[in-house]
Amino acid sequence: MGVLFDIHTHTRRYSPCSRIDEQELVRRAVEAGLDGLVITDHHHQWQAEELATLVEAADAPGFLLFSGFEYSSSKGDILIYGLDAAAVKSFEPNQDPEQILHKALEMGAACIAAHPTRAGIGFDERIMRMPFHALEVQSVNLQPEEQRQARLLARKTGIPAVAASDAHRLEDVGAYALEFDDGIQSVADLKEHLRKARFRIAEAPCRG
Repeated sequence: MGVLFDIHTHTRRYSPCSRIDEQELVRRAVEAGLDGLVITDHHHQWQAEELATLVEAADAPGFLLFSGFEYSSSKGDILIYGLDAAAVKSFEPNQDPEQILHKALEMGAACIAAHPTRAGIGFDERIMRMPFHALEVQSVNLQPEEQRQARLLARKTGIPAVAASDAHRLEDVGAYALEFDDGIQSVADLKEHLRKARFRIAEAPCRG
């Protein structure tokens, strides 16, 4: 068995829509059986020093806590992993999704279409030609029919499918997870695993 990650979560510190206290996040992730977690707050990426402080405060040595960010385009949201803080600040919200995806890929990021079939905030038909590394097909914020549509979209495009909680409540952390083979010790490692589709959806969501 590899390592289990929830790669899409939000904290109330930087995502006003979230109710999750970051001080409780790592503890909850450990309780859920996760080996790692990625905070993807809206238009904000946590610094490595901040993440290390959260792990230390939770008394969870060895827990892998990383950060990417969720970008809100004019049509659809994009999860972006592997950029530095200065680069993140250059992404102005509500821009064209194709242009933003191209920019992030040019910078070497791993990019995932977040909840691509979610009612009201999904992508339009352009997603069929957008070269994402993966499509999110399961989360607590995708209804069963939206999940079915997302899985169908992944099959039609040939883009790998991922599952993540998209947690905005503490109890949802780890509700869906990805399993990676060993070899992830940094966000750079995570990025490369995502870019090369070296993952699989965990068969049993973590609900500890």
